[in-house]
Amino acid sequence: MNVPVQSAAKQNAKPHSRRQEFVCFALLVIGTVVVFALLFNKENSLSYSIGYNLYGAARVLGGEIPYRDFHTLYPPATIYLNAAIFKAFGVTLFNALFGVLIFKVLTTLMLYGCARRLMPWAWALSAAAFSLVWLRPNGPFKAVPMHYGAWFLAAALFFILSKKVNKTGLFFAGVALGLLALCKHNIGAYALAGALVVVLLDDGAPAVSVKQWLGNYRRAGWLILGCAATVLPLAVYMQTKTALAPMMKTLLFGPGEFLLTRLAAVPLPIIPMLFALWLVMGGYLARRFQAQAALALAILAITLAGASLFLWFARQDYVDALIFYAPVMTILAGFGFSGFGKRFGVENPKAMLAVTVCAAAAFMEAFPRFAREQSIASMPFVALLLLYLLFSLRAAIAAFALDQWRFKLALVTLPLIIFSLGGRLFLQTFFDSRLHCKSDTELSLERGRKVFFPAEKANEINQTVAYLQERVPVGGYFFAQSYAGSSYLFLADRNNPSGAQFWGGVGVKDAERAATLEALQRQRVGLIVTSRKDLAAEKYQPMRDFINQNFTLSREFGETLILER
Repeated sequence: MNVPVQSAAKQNAKPHSRRQEFVCFALLVIGTVVVFALLFNKENSLSYSIGYNLYGAARVLGGEIPYRDFHTLYPPATIYLNAAIFKAFGVTLFNALFGVLIFKVLTTLMLYGCARRLMPWAWALSAAAFSLVWLRPNGPFKAVPMHYGAWFLAAALFFILSKKVNKTGLFFAGVALGLLALCKHNIGAYALAGALVVVLLDDGAPAVSVKQWLGNYRRAGWLILGCAATVLPLAVYMQTKTALAPMMKTLLFGPGEFLLTRLAAVPLPIIPMLFALWLVMGGYLARRFQAQAALALAILAITLAGASLFLWFARQDYVDALIFYAPVMTILAGFGFSGFGKRFGVENPKAMLAVTVCAAAAFMEAFPRFAREQSIASMPFVALLLLYLLFSLRAAIAAFALDQWRFKLALVTLPLIIFSLGGRLFLQTFFDSRLHCKSDTELSLERGRKVFFPAEKANEINQTVAYLQERVPVGGYFFAQSYAGSSYLFLADRNNPSGAQFWGGVGVKDAERAATLEALQRQRVGLIVTSRKDLAAEKYQPMRDFINQNFTLSREFGETLILER
């Protein structure tokens, strides 16, 4: 039995009452708030962002200026936002995590708003629901720039997807992109470049034409004006604090060895290709033997059962490869159907391009180094693109599927696979094999109250902080030679003797390294927090000599080493 394409389209276009819309949105709000509120203060590891961003925020409260007084790799929005949270509610880890909670809830709701401008409410609800399971495994609510920037990226997409292109919407889209750039400048640059292409196109198919672009130059002007309205005031402020030049230098050239030490190889595409081939072959064979209903059903059942077993029980590195390449394939499909989708029934290629640009910008945080958690963080935007692809191609899918049940199965298979991948990560991150929350032990230190870690990690943190506070007086200094050690500067409420938030993030110039070493000697710092791994990886010979000649191992708490004069 063939599925009438027109009836399928009419079914998806059927209007729904205001009551249904309200109930749908209310369910999303309640579900998002409940899930995130239950988990936001359940940390599974000691995030470097505690030292890098939260300690920086504490330094701002003390009157210091980023880039001028201390080093940071990111634009200043994350530091100043957390400084504002600390000033209003107190300097604690809980308050910082709560701030991320607010942004993640708002991002999920904004993604629903974007999806609602493209699809019926059921599709939009499905797209937004992916945000509930796709959480960064290494600190789902840690204070990293894109936990804030994701809301601004979604807001920019919301304004760009307006049914009527107008200068007000474009201006606010530019404002959102500017705020995104102040959180993560490279993602902001990618998103702005893509958004300019989108707004310069006519509302029809996105064919590239110089004449067309010139005719729409005012749209680009309003977008750039909105972006400048947020970026320029910050630049003026930093200039008045004599921090603009070092900020620009840092943002353009600053990652240095910090980036090099965290490079990871891109996984091989063999497993994702085999997984995709398995699904394609299953679908093809089921259609090939459609006349034999029992055989076709058995083929589909075997295909889906095999895929499910892989998703839940395959080795983690195989799953990680799929996590990386699923966004790549979805984004490539988005660009492809943006250009050639008309022949497949895509009604709004320009909107398709806009959604693809945002998904690509979010995913590009994983480069130039492959970082699994950053690929995971992009998945809510990738899921929105996937749902919109399926919605736009439903007529072509109906024609291929031939009957209603296979049509519905074709629509839900890929979303369920992506959702299941997120579900596996969600369970692994927060729960043990008995479905008990892994993070069940509250920190006892003042700045860590109401935040929970796994018992072993919580004990390590509590003991380390207690020892630091005992050995270093209030207002005193210790040096964090390891990345994790920088988090103890914030948790122990003690001072860093130099402007190096991360010793590995100081940069690649010997002058910057020498300045840190000089500060250690000038302040007569008597204690260093490090680890065996970071000690072994130290490449700056004067620092190695300084540690070896002046310090010995005093205490060891888990992976944390305390060296004292």
